[in-house]
Amino acid sequence: MVDPNTLRNIPFFADLTESELEVVSRILTKREFKQGETIFTETSDGQSLYILRKGEVKACKMAPDGELFTLTLMKEGEIFGEMSFLDGRPRSATIVALSDIEVYVLERKDFETLVDKHPWVVYKLLKNIVFAIHNIVRGMNIRYIEMLNYMWGRKR
Repeated sequence: MVDPNTLRNIPFFADLTESELEVVSRILTKREFKQGETIFTETSDGQSLYILRKGEVKACKMAPDGELFTLTLMKEGEIFGEMSFLDGRPRSATIVALSDIEVYVLERKDFETLVDKHPWVVYKLLKNIVFAIHNIVRGMNIRYIEMLNYMWGRKR
């Protein structure tokens, strides 16, 4: 269990009421990782959602030669692990701590226990996950257009 008061300042939980924060705090666990530590690796099993409370991480993809290429950096308040959390498939990236970090972890099985008694909380959290994914896709679209403009020198 996590102190519900610490959740109030995290954007992912901003639209939850005090009683909803209390419910969520009971199923979250707090974990800490040191700078350079790998939180999880690409292709590993996982059904956990991570909410970054303190510090920064990078999401990486592994090249055939084993080198890690950074896809994006994430800072306090952002989430990661959302894809495996939702679909149960293996992780799509490796996450590495760029500093000492503190995360709150939400396990899918614990989240599913809320469906019957707290469906509105489930709705709000899923909405926030979808919003985060939407921001990722929007950012990818912008970078794609920028890349096309760079390669061909004009807008198409």
